[in-house]
Amino acid sequence: MAHVTCCQIREKSSNELENILNNLHEELNTLKIQRQNFNKIENIRKSISHVHIVQNQTTKDNLREFYHDKKYKPKDLRPKQTRAMRRLLTPKEESISLTKTQKKKLAFPKRTYSVKD
Repeated sequence: MAHVTCCQIREKSSNELENILNNLHEELNTLKIQRQNFNKIENIRKSISHVHIVQNQTTKDNLREFYHDKKYKPKDLRPKQTRAMRRLLTPKEESISLTKTQKKKLAFPKRTYSVKD
């Protein structure tokens, strides 16, 4: 089997990817037994890794679609950010203020001054 790239196999179904992967593994085993043509072995290993990459990406995409509208998501699908950024308040939570502070703002509004020339 020829060298496989990710863009060549991206649209294939999971069954086709499994067949490609099995064929590549068989070919790799035969080349290892023959102990020759190490460049071809390297290319087949890369092809196997490309197939694994495409499989993992498609499963991750399917999971993203499944959890798109859900309230809770798995940790690997949540936005990464930093720990401090994840713990910040949401804009709605920031805008909420206690009634005591609202009354204080009404009683003592911020003063504006103008300078005469």
